[in-house]
Amino acid sequence: NISSSFGGQLKIYNEYGPTEATVGCVVHTYSQKDDKNVSVPIGSPIQNTEILVLDTFLNPVPKRVEGELYISGTGLANGYINQVELTDEKFVSHPYKTNEKVYASGDLVRYNDKDELEYLGRIDEQMKLGGFRIEPAEITDALESIPEVDQSAVLLINKAKNENEEIDKNCKVCGLPSNYPSVDFNEEGVCHLCEAFYGYDYKVQKYFKTKEGLKEKLTQFSGKNPEYDCLALLSGGKDSTYVLAQLIDMGLKVLAFTLDNGYISDQAKENIDRIVKKLKVDHVYGETPAMNAIFVDSLHRHKNVCNGCFKTIYTLSTKIALEKKIPFIVTGLSRGQFFETRLTEELFWDEEVDITKIDDIILEARKSYHREEDAVCNLLDVSMFEDDSVFEKVQFVDFYRYDDTSLEDMLLYLKEKIEWVRPSDTGRSTNCLINQVGIYVHKKEMGYSNYAFPYSWDVRIGHKKRDEALEEIDEPIDEATVHRIMEEIGYTENTDDQTNQSQLTAYYSGKRTASAVLRKKMEAVLPEFMIPVRFVHLNEFPLTSNGKIDHKALADQSDYIIEIETEYVAPSDEIEELIAEIWSEVLKIKTIGVNDNFVAMGGHSLAAIRITARLNEALDMDLKLNMVFEFPTISLYAAHIKEIITKYFEKE
Repeated sequence: NISSSFGGQLKIYNEYGPTEATVGCVVHTYSQKDDKNVSVPIGSPIQNTEILVLDTFLNPVPKRVEGELYISGTGLANGYINQVELTDEKFVSHPYKTNEKVYASGDLVRYNDKDELEYLGRIDEQMKLGGFRIEPAEITDALESIPEVDQSAVLLINKAKNENEEIDKNCKVCGLPSNYPSVDFNEEGVCHLCEAFYGYDYKVQKYFKTKEGLKEKLTQFSGKNPEYDCLALLSGGKDSTYVLAQLIDMGLKVLAFTLDNGYISDQAKENIDRIVKKLKVDHVYGETPAMNAIFVDSLHRHKNVCNGCFKTIYTLSTKIALEKKIPFIVTGLSRGQFFETRLTEELFWDEEVDITKIDDIILEARKSYHREEDAVCNLLDVSMFEDDSVFEKVQFVDFYRYDDTSLEDMLLYLKEKIEWVRPSDTGRSTNCLINQVGIYVHKKEMGYSNYAFPYSWDVRIGHKKRDEALEEIDEPIDEATVHRIMEEIGYTENTDDQTNQSQLTAYYSGKRTASAVLRKKMEAVLPEFMIPVRFVHLNEFPLTSNGKIDHKALADQSDYIIEIETEYVAPSDEIEELIAEIWSEVLKIKTIGVNDNFVAMGGHSLAAIRITARLNEALDMDLKLNMVFEFPTISLYAAHIKEIITKYFEKE
């Protein structure tokens, strides 16, 4: 250490002092023998300096009890130049001496048993959780006393974001709001997604096809099923109604399917019943008693109701299609929803885009999607998806991959030809009353509308106008109806008072350690209410310009925090390092060990598409998408890749 480098003759001083008083008005001589704690005391006041440790009522506090540090003496300034209000606020009357001032430092300190002052932190850093006042310094001291931890910080992260969080701007091209996670804007106010899209938009056009191609596809098995050429998913909204009408115009034999989830509006049902009658289409309503549980699960997992509802629709409609030997299910997903659920930038990296290859990747993603663990898998019969043959017997076809009708033309067609009426008893984005619950929860917990991303893509690719998208995203929400439906389905809304909303989150550097291990060690020295809920390992801390930990930068990472319970094991070779780097970028987790599980870290089929595409690009291989689920850790995945490479060279 420094002292031994100078033959033990060097003295080290820890000095404390604000600019408003003498810098170094409290001093401690460092003792290598006695100062064994994580934090070194700041010591005792110098001559002609008086230090007071007071509570909020300016009463002195006893030893070991924290209080605010007040400074008085000849080294104290008279105040701030030309700042009378600030001077009056910070330079207050001495509680015991007439005509003297003391400076309120805003620093929390306490006297230890040796009458030395210990610095605890700033008053404005003090936290309140569950009725308890918490000093972050006490938690970081305890955390940094653990040998594996080098540096730490503690924040109180409120998981529920303010639904009225200010939006600085919307992308000038697509309308994506500035509070969408990780969005960046250039000097012209254009978002990074639009900027990137300009580089590969011409390739994306190859993915989309013509209406003639759709008819050719849907009639390829004509005659084999005398009843129906396809099953059309009909929600009663504008998109699905237009799809059904167009299929009939093509002369196709169609069975329309609607999921009655218990919350289709009355006017939407009138629309559905009137339209199928007008178009002379066979129609069935599907339902399940598990719907409310699926809604609740979807709200918890995805902060919306749509994910659970869509998966239920796909599951029930596939069962009907199998029973009736219908070869195609036609969806009314918008083009924006394609980019939300399946199309990623990585699929268009190759200069010569292979659409057949993209279709194969998306099919593999669909297989994984139907096998992912959730309420639908647990509460409905999904056994049909265990066999890959079901995806050959029943193919999903996205109508809007073949049709590029603008919203304006669609609405005109529906009004003049179909007599479709926009329901006035539900939101603009849907025919479903419960969708307002999903929008409300997503805005409250994520800070932005769950339609913001897919609608931005609808605009980006010319399927919607920017103003049309913003008008639908910004529609008002009937909160009274939202809360009534929440109660009906059994969903408990998160509130700021709930401990699972405001959570103590500890960030630390050093050796990555399982959260359970850190938690157990801290329980030995701290009360339960001061134990962090989550522990986040960082390779290094973000710093401000003056070299201090940047707490705002840490808080901004809170969306991507996933607690990992496995001990960290670093990648040991180039393949493992490559996989770890790609997983980290896609999953937005800075440090991933070779034994961390892909699914446990939030991995899903869309992330699998991105990861597989990047690995294939880097390694010039043709890895299958389902491999990341079959080999869900970096260690297993890397071993599989190395086995493939070894076999290849053995053949050579």
